[in-house]
Amino acid sequence: MIILFSFSLGMMAAKYRKYQIDYADAVLYMGEKILLMLNTTSPETDEIIRRLKDDERLCEIDFDNGFISSPLDKRENTMLKELFEILGKYDIKSQVNYINEFIGFFKLSRQRYEEYYSSHYKLYLVFGLFSGVLVCILLM
Repeated sequence: MIILFSFSLGMMAAKYRKYQIDYADAVLYMGEKILLMLNTTSPETDEIIRRLKDDERLCEIDFDNGFISSPLDKRENTMLKELFEILGKYDIKSQVNYINEFIGFFKLSRQRYEEYYSSHYKLYLVFGLFSGVLVCILLM
């Protein structure tokens, strides 16, 4: 039972790392969607946020609480907050430039998460399994 529990903890840690990748994908999609809206119809800021909230692919993103539940790093969360502070404050060209930088930054972040996950997810599982075996041996 202890082995199973510790292995499931390792699986949960690996799933969290995978969740970071999925969240970064959603943020990239969101940035591309905002960019498309600004380049085509140039809606008001409230309309952009409403459309984002209505999108099913962005259901994981918490727009109302300032990305508190985000699994991303502190710097990435700061960039997310800045994105919504910039929307509507400057001219369209400046917003488009910022969003292009935002998308480039998050592409690199997503790649970093993907590389970390692919090189470490097995370690989480093995560590969980062997820590459970070790505890069982020590308890005997």
